[in-house]
Amino acid sequence: MKKRPLILLAVALGTSAVILLVQWRSRREAVYQGKTVSAWARELNGPDPLARSNAGVALRAIGPLAVPFLVQSLNRRDSIFKRPFRSLAPKLPIWIRRLVVQRLKPFDALSDRLMAVHALSALGTNAPVVPLVKALRDQELIIAAPAATALGNIGRSAVPELIRALNDRDGQVRSLACYALSMIGRDAGDAAPALIQRLADKEDTVLSSAAYALGRLGKPGLAALITSLKNPDERIRAQASRALGNLGLLAREAASALIEVAQDAVPTVRQNAVEALGNVWPYSTESVTALIAALKDENAQVRLKAVQALAHAGRFRELQIPALIEALNDKDPQVRGATAQTLGQIGEAAKSAVPALSESLKNENEFVRAKAEEALKKIEPEGGVN
Repeated sequence: MKKRPLILLAVALGTSAVILLVQWRSRREAVYQGKTVSAWARELNGPDPLARSNAGVALRAIGPLAVPFLVQSLNRRDSIFKRPFRSLAPKLPIWIRRLVVQRLKPFDALSDRLMAVHALSALGTNAPVVPLVKALRDQELIIAAPAATALGNIGRSAVPELIRALNDRDGQVRSLACYALSMIGRDAGDAAPALIQRLADKEDTVLSSAAYALGRLGKPGLAALITSLKNPDERIRAQASRALGNLGLLAREAASALIEVAQDAVPTVRQNAVEALGNVWPYSTESVTALIAALKDENAQVRLKAVQALAHAGRFRELQIPALIEALNDKDPQVRGATAQTLGQIGEAAKSAVPALSESLKNENEFVRAKAEEALKKIEPEGGVN
């Protein structure tokens, strides 16, 4: 029982020390229009849109003078007094509890970090790179994700540190670094080689983020993706093909390289290359010839992607229709059904396929029969289905 007063005294003294520290820190903050950095930063996170807008203007006006305090807040972790306070709070006088809650909010380091990271993001190019890269490792995603946004707002000067972050052991850091680079876009061209390596990342979120970032880099990203189609790592070849396909017509100059990769030894690479070719440039004799050749691939998924890609190559009907008619007899029902659907999309120009489609109405597979019926209605809208 004698220990209890001593414990209470220690907690009270510790609390008072922390309160004095908070008051000392607040005197070190920059002030603008009578408000401290922390006051403006908290308004930036408030519910009032006008107040948030004014806070953003104020923080940008304070500029670099706001950085020391915000970095200090960004690095803040819960006080060593937090756990003892929570366990002893019911035994403390109410005035001490109220004082702690009012002054320390109460030991809410997470709230301080959230305030700081949003304020740093508002500073734009005045924000410091290294502390924000460090914040990518924060265990709380609500801190780490805005840190990536802040780095994206900084722009070109953040690129070297972000390239280093692409090799971090933590998958969250690598993924968020990719996101920040995608925000920077064309000014992050130097990151292209490092992003290509992330196409072989063990974590899918990193891989997809890297592919997206490469697509945002403009010509440096496109050139890196085309070059990586010959990478020894099949994962990189496959993901580079997919990323080029996602770029669509912007990656038109990759068509010849994709035609070559459509004959890759690895089925996944061929599948992605064929699909990409249909998105990038199915508007040349060379592309359509490569897609028709893919209809004979040993892998059913490659054949399926080829059928679907040919749906975009309408101007080369005389080349593709005979090959599609033959594909109606493919051993895979998904390919047969997709072929019928593609012929239907071609429309009346595919009249030569009517006999074969009519025969497909007798197919044992319901999906094939349904797609053949739909196709016949589109090819002969007046004639109906026999």
